[in-house]
Amino acid sequence: MNISVISPDRRQGGTTISVLLALALAQTQNYTTCLTYTGNNNNSIAGVLGIQPSEDKTRSLTQVIKLLESNAIAGDEILDYCTQVPGVPNLQIIDTSSNAISKEDNAKLLKFVIGSLNHQVVITDVTTEIYEEITDSVIENSDLVVMVLTQSREIKDKLKHWEDAQIMGRLNKKGLVFIINQYDPYVEAFRDTSKRMKLRHTRCAKISYNSFIKRTSNIGKFQTILPYILEKDPRVIELNNDLKECLAIVLANLGKKMVWSS
Repeated sequence: MNISVISPDRRQGGTTISVLLALALAQTQNYTTCLTYTGNNNNSIAGVLGIQPSEDKTRSLTQVIKLLESNAIAGDEILDYCTQVPGVPNLQIIDTSSNAISKEDNAKLLKFVIGSLNHQVVITDVTTEIYEEITDSVIENSDLVVMVLTQSREIKDKLKHWEDAQIMGRLNKKGLVFIINQYDPYVEAFRDTSKRMKLRHTRCAKISYNSFIKRTSNIGKFQTILPYILEKDPRVIELNNDLKECLAIVLANLGKKMVWSS
């Protein structure tokens, strides 16, 4: 199952939602999961998970590209370049970015990676612009697109622009669902948010604003937040039901049943 996570504007929290979904799918649903991302300068995922860059990363990536060009690498060999997320047995990340490789080589490598990984779930954090070729390729090969939004007033205008440009119609064909990130009931009620943005409420879920998300991300231990969520720790208790609803809407649109024991 290939899931793409996109946003119509920057700083909506797409990376946070990508990682949170990956953690939840790996640990509550027991799916083997891999995190990827588009673009050639994104270290956010590795940073929030406390993964240190490999010393031989540049050599490894250029080697893979040369092997690809000469058709000398098999799909299953890409697993050798995946990095295990500390403390999460079912979750890996594959880093395809480097200043030493071109944008074109990065796109070529990512296409190969997504098509070759044998994980049950591959989540791609789409950080490139919607009009870029690699973005189009990732979305085309997705089984589901998750759009991350906030309650910002400007987001409604961005969505209208995408609607007029027929982008929303193309995304809807992939089974588009929405996650309102950093949701705050004091801004407006959840149903009012979806209504204002003209979204089908049944295709929406939310992740409430919680300072513990920022704290664990800043210290590179974001993966440690999930046990607290599942155990309904008072500091993150509202995230338990939020995450359950996010998983429910994602898995339902992938035709899968959800297991939730807490």
